[in-house]
Amino acid sequence: MNRYEFYELKSWMYLPVIFIGLLGNFASFLVYRTAPMRKSTVGTLLLILSLIDILLLLLITPIFVLVFLPLWQDQWQKYSFHMSFFAYSTRYVYPLCMMTKSCSLYLMVLITIERWIAVCRPLQVKKFKTNIISKNYLIQAKVLCTNRNTMKAGIFIIIFSIVFNFPRFFDYKIGDGYLSEMWMLDTDKHWWYFMFYFIILSVIFDYFLPFLIMTIANYHVIRALQESDEVITGLAVQKRKDQKTTVMLLVVTIFFAFCHLFSMFLKVAESIFGGFLTQTSFYWEVFAEFTIFLIIFHTSSTFFIYYGFSEKFRTIFHDIIRCRQRLDDVKCSTYLPVNSSGAVSESKSRKSPAVV
Repeated sequence: MNRYEFYELKSWMYLPVIFIGLLGNFASFLVYRTAPMRKSTVGTLLLILSLIDILLLLLITPIFVLVFLPLWQDQWQKYSFHMSFFAYSTRYVYPLCMMTKSCSLYLMVLITIERWIAVCRPLQVKKFKTNIISKNYLIQAKVLCTNRNTMKAGIFIIIFSIVFNFPRFFDYKIGDGYLSEMWMLDTDKHWWYFMFYFIILSVIFDYFLPFLIMTIANYHVIRALQESDEVITGLAVQKRKDQKTTVMLLVVTIFFAFCHLFSMFLKVAESIFGGFLTQTSFYWEVFAEFTIFLIIFHTSSTFFIYYGFSEKFRTIFHDIIRCRQRLDDVKCSTYLPVNSSGAVSESKSRKSPAVV
């Protein structure tokens, strides 16, 4: 199998995974945009994450899938399309793809921090009721975990992702014959850019810092959950549901870290050898594609994690499906637009679909 056959094969493998991921994230978006889900900061964060993941999968498609598919029978047309399309994709689409990847990464960090505040601080208050500092922790958790602060943090993450990844627009350029050429990533001419930005800053902000935060926060959350197992039978129903939500988000973040671990290994290896390892061996190319597939796989599988761990998610998702089929269903009113007084418009409930 030559290189082009390998890339064509992996494109056919990526295509159904991306398609399932688009459907799954769109379903997650429909669920988390409903009023019951938007009441919590977790629902708001997962709503934003679903949109970001949809955009990420759409941007991944032209770079890693369409460019290698056999869209033309003529060999010259295939080669010409491949080279020109790849050149424009790496020049303009690749930076946007990296921006959305950073957004997705730091939204996962924000979700982890939110769970750490919501789980660890209240548990400390229950354990040390007479401790004044612990009471202040409870107040701090209520103040920090609000939808307003969540939206502010989300906007900051988007701005940071755009600014941090903006130099990637200069990584490649379109040369003669519409061929993609390395520009700032040319290690012979711009070695300082490769080592300082592409390696050092990327390792710190794309891998080390977020992974360190998620590891420490998840460790404390897991310890808190283990300590609460002894009294789980005495907790209220809502508390048990909150704990299930925490377990679900733990699975999401740990699975996220695992799927990005191999990409971090490749980046660290390139920093040690001081160059692109994918240019030295075909086996490194296969490994690089494996890291990309893991990222696509994680982005495409979050719906199944939500569906498997969250009873509330399943209930709302099933109600949405039923409301689509029967618009006069009483449950559909839960997911229809409300007027200024908070009541559902009867005319809209008879004419409009459950989720627009």
